[in-house]
Amino acid sequence: MLQPVALSGWQQRTLKTQRMLKTRGTNPKKVDKKEEKPPHKGYFDELRETMSRWQQSTLNTQDTDPKKVDGKEEERPPRKGYFEELREIMIMPLTSADPNIPTKRVTAKYCAQKFTAPPRNVTMLSSDFIDDSLYNPAYGYFSKQALIFSLREGYNFSSFRDSSAFMDVMGDQYKEIERELDDVRGITRQLWHTSTEIFKPWYGYAIAKHIAEQYMADRKANVHDDPLVVYEVGGGNGTLMLNILDYIRNNEPAVYSQMEYKLVEISPKLARQQLIKHGSNNFVHTNAKVINQSILDWSTLESRACFVVAMELLDNFPHDVVRYDYDTGEPYQGIVRVYDDSEYEDNYEPVTDPTIRSYLAARKQAAPEYKTPALPSDLHRRIRRQLPLAPNMTKIEFIPTHAFRFLQVLGKFFPRHRVVLGDFYMLPDTVPGAVDAPVVQTRLKGTMVPCDTYMVRPGWFDIFFPTNFELLRSMYNATCRAPSSTAAGMGRARVCTQAEFVKQYGDLSKTATRSGENPMLEFYGNNKFLLS
Repeated sequence: MLQPVALSGWQQRTLKTQRMLKTRGTNPKKVDKKEEKPPHKGYFDELRETMSRWQQSTLNTQDTDPKKVDGKEEERPPRKGYFEELREIMIMPLTSADPNIPTKRVTAKYCAQKFTAPPRNVTMLSSDFIDDSLYNPAYGYFSKQALIFSLREGYNFSSFRDSSAFMDVMGDQYKEIERELDDVRGITRQLWHTSTEIFKPWYGYAIAKHIAEQYMADRKANVHDDPLVVYEVGGGNGTLMLNILDYIRNNEPAVYSQMEYKLVEISPKLARQQLIKHGSNNFVHTNAKVINQSILDWSTLESRACFVVAMELLDNFPHDVVRYDYDTGEPYQGIVRVYDDSEYEDNYEPVTDPTIRSYLAARKQAAPEYKTPALPSDLHRRIRRQLPLAPNMTKIEFIPTHAFRFLQVLGKFFPRHRVVLGDFYMLPDTVPGAVDAPVVQTRLKGTMVPCDTYMVRPGWFDIFFPTNFELLRSMYNATCRAPSSTAAGMGRARVCTQAEFVKQYGDLSKTATRSGENPMLEFYGNNKFLLS
């Protein structure tokens, strides 16, 4: 529905003139001969005539007799023209708050320690704003709003006629859980689902089979003789942890007897759920441990060979925003200003953040063939500079600075690791007009509503990003598999689709419907894996 818009004085006069033009002469006078109507005027003809009448009416309404003050004629300010008034309207602030109120530069970590409600009159890096929106322990999205769709038992896929029938049943269950949550808690909660939960335990078993086969191959090739050590980052409800432990216990009991499983979880709420889920089928996995902290704050060296598993972790890593100068190509970092009335404004300044600077330098060195789509070619920029009103900065680009920090942690504190990373490489309904933009969405009356900006009220919106896996592979190999690293024999990373992964390691007979369609193979076609 269109919202009412407040009109300025000249807009009101223009509208009145247009109405007068439309109402006059609509009923031609009856004479001996039929009076002909004037030819239809086009849009620009009417606009030109309207502007001419507006200018004339403005001149007629001006005071023709200047007032005299102390015997001197009072100076009258010059009359503003149409484009001057239009320019003033275009630069009107989006907020009524006083822009002169001092602001404090803060970080997400500072907000987590000092604020129990979203702060005002502050500025912060775009990545800190996203981090605070998602992970603040008092009001962050994952602390208050997010819930993971999970059933007590997995689906019996052979009972469904086809994938469509399975989707109908899952959709009904999904809506019922949402309705119960809203009724019980009295507020709108956001429920999201993962491959791990929908296809349990078979999806987790596929990941466990890959880990077991790679571990046995490394032992056979004398790469190491360490016990199996698995670190999972961002474990959700703890379902993947149970599936991997169950599979290793049932299929490789000798390996399981010395196995260690450590789950690193930033969310206190999810960490508590994972602690409860140590056991399944009346069996408690005593070799599992939950560590409630951010992986980006990790500082303990793991010198043994290990696996690092992270499913749908990269998409919720905060990103920074950069724009480039059209003339020089120099990057500028994005800053979010929060006004006193909780309105947001993005500003840009030369790059000073060390993580942004390090990422851009590492990307240039690791993937020299990569050219950001945000920065057009030199020829394009030269031509664009000749155009009137050409912008001096490019469209924005979201860069995965926190994912880069994650790779740095792996290279520094887990030097002999192998990774199993799975996530989205493509998403619908992303923020328009930006490179590698996120999906920003909230739920309203049972419907997910996408937004066209990431500057939204903290805690009420999910913000998640697609991952450029080919670029991630180059960055990973440069950061974690450099020739000087201690990851001897671990090999370089490779990328595959989720369908390719489950074809190789999954038991597809367990997720096939009666028609032969296989949801685990067909769904999540926008997911890829990074394996090393």
